[in-house]
Amino acid sequence: MRKALFLFAIVIIASCTKVEDVLVDGNIIPPDNTIENTTIENYINKLYISTIGREPTTSEFDANFETLREDNLDQESREEVIDGILAKEEYYNNLFKLESANILNGVDTAMINERYYLYKYFLMNATGFDSIYIGYEFERLSVLKQALLDSNAEIITNTELYKRMVNNNFYDDINMGTENFIVSCFQNFMGRYPTEAEVENSSVMVDGGNSTLFFQAGNGKDDFIDIFFSSDEYFTGQTSILFNRYLFRNPSSEESVNYSLDYINSNDYKELQKRILSTNEFIGL
Repeated sequence: MRKALFLFAIVIIASCTKVEDVLVDGNIIPPDNTIENTTIENYINKLYISTIGREPTTSEFDANFETLREDNLDQESREEVIDGILAKEEYYNNLFKLESANILNGVDTAMINERYYLYKYFLMNATGFDSIYIGYEFERLSVLKQALLDSNAEIITNTELYKRMVNNNFYDDINMGTENFIVSCFQNFMGRYPTEAEVENSSVMVDGGNSTLFFQAGNGKDDFIDIFFSSDEYFTGQTSILFNRYLFRNPSSEESVNYSLDYINSNDYKELQKRILSTNEFIGL
């Protein structure tokens, strides 16, 4: 009996004794590798192909993998890698090529330059009414010719790039007639067909009459373009287009409002891209 009480007392004392943590100098907590390496590898390749149209080089891949692996693919590391890719000059070249394929049937800078110098020659020899018409077309080509350079220098926004891509005789030749021009703008940049009222009101405006679009008054094609590309509907459409491009689906109502409002307030196309490209859904988690 005495032996049993003695053992019981030892157990009680031991349970009340505080055990001090032992710290070992230089001991490093191993990284939390809950994200598989293959997931990170696939993510890096998807980012490069989706934004600049090529796979990463070995050095680019290794540097990005180290950044993402070290922080276990957290949000900050994702945005750091995306910012680095979107800062490359190739980004704007690929964006222009992609949008030209969608909007201008693949017109490239060589074709733009060729027509620019052709109209420059015509303008030097034009007189009367012809000089007015050719001068107008030459000015529009000049602005389009400068678009890629201005984008690379980040002098213009992505919205301004789009405005230049629809305001030239390449786009007019593809979408001949007022109604075709209007419909193409809605489909290319909002991802939808315009309503009958939108077509009617826009047609009056583009043809030089006084009309309204999205509650904004205008007169002429330039006014239509300015109103169209400054509307909330345009920014909402761009959100939907990028969701379909990267996630292969339409945004939910909540996502559409949330992402579109941020884009309206910032007018920063890259930020919109980054938000979508850094989601778990795009990564495949």
